[in-house]
Amino acid sequence: MTENEDACEIVSKMKLTLTTGKKWGSSTDDPVKVFIGEHSWELTHPYCDDFEKGKTDVFNLDIPEGLTSDWFQYFCFKKEHPIMGDKWLLTGVKLEINDRVIYDSGEIKIWFEGGKTQWCIPDLNYGKCRGNVSPDFNVSH
Repeated sequence: MTENEDACEIVSKMKLTLTTGKKWGSSTDDPVKVFIGEHSWELTHPYCDDFEKGKTDVFNLDIPEGLTSDWFQYFCFKKEHPIMGDKWLLTGVKLEINDRVIYDSGEIKIWFEGGKTQWCIPDLNYGKCRGNVSPDFNVSH
């Protein structure tokens, strides 16, 4: 491995695109958060209904100072404060970092329902400088 292959990239721009399914009951009014390493973001647009049936939502995430690719030991979603009977069907995830597509799920079918309130991207290969760890969703960020 060369010195450059081991270097971690400085993240200056991050765009996340999420698509909600078109089936009845696919949308959610619950807050959704994304977790990357030691940081989390609530995904919301003020004065707009996010995660509506058949809708694609784009989020330009605020970048904390010093964010580098080695923070991406996991990339997870959590549907917070589940409202009884409120489900969400995630059918697409696209992550762009510094104007490069880092991850594109293609068409997926991830239901957040019942006791399942979180999902981590299983095959993200970006930023493995420190290896994989699992998120602790009980810690407030």
